[in-house]
Amino acid sequence: MKNKNTKTENHFAVKLLLVSFLFLSVSCSSIGGFSRSTAANLIENNNNYKAPATMTIDIGGRLSNAGAKAPQLSADEPVESAISRAKDDFAKRQPQIIVAENLGYIKLYFEKAELRNPNIGEPNYRTDLKIWTFRPRAEITDKGRGLWKELNLQVDEENLLLAVRGAAEVTGLKDDNATMKSADFTYKWQATELGEAFSPTSSTYKKLPADLQNALQQTQFDLFGQGNNSVVDFDKPRTGRAVFQKFDDGWRLGQLFFM
Repeated sequence: MKNKNTKTENHFAVKLLLVSFLFLSVSCSSIGGFSRSTAANLIENNNNYKAPATMTIDIGGRLSNAGAKAPQLSADEPVESAISRAKDDFAKRQPQIIVAENLGYIKLYFEKAELRNPNIGEPNYRTDLKIWTFRPRAEITDKGRGLWKELNLQVDEENLLLAVRGAAEVTGLKDDNATMKSADFTYKWQATELGEAFSPTSSTYKKLPADLQNALQQTQFDLFGQGNNSVVDFDKPRTGRAVFQKFDDGWRLGQLFFM
């Protein structure tokens, strides 16, 4: 009789343990009727979350102001011979644009060539030779438009699509009050074919000329909004935080922060 009671007590204890485990599992993934899956769905459908990482080719504005230059080699040097040297100069400061051209996503032009006197410290200073200056311009190609079309997004003629955010994984919920919850989440950038060219681990990046790879590593340009250079680690999880508010028709995402 004693053994039977012991077995019954043990069986009851196991059941209690299982129920407790299930209760904890549910409570960890849902608070106040607000679940992690609900939070993830609201995050992923937010316009700021869906906004892709892009690279501007509006060289007629921001990028052309940096210009490109090449020292004059002779007094009668034709402009055509200076373009390649001006392009090398441009590549040191805007390597991401050269990458896009090398891969066929844009067509790059060096226009409005002018000769000016060199400034102090520039080549040809204190000589009778001058400096070629250009204003670069780029046009998106059909291949560049294809980056948008492949993801069923409207084509932006002045930007190239680099990456979109993947699925949001909610890692924790916080019960702020009855009508407000917050969530921590992680995500990863999902690169397009062009975006992969800016990832040091990709085969596309490794095929780039060594000097272009080095320029990407050195250039201070916040290409993906996650640092201050032109390369990115797509395997690295990114973090964020979202704040939700309850209305009469359900929960809505109020604020979204990317860390």
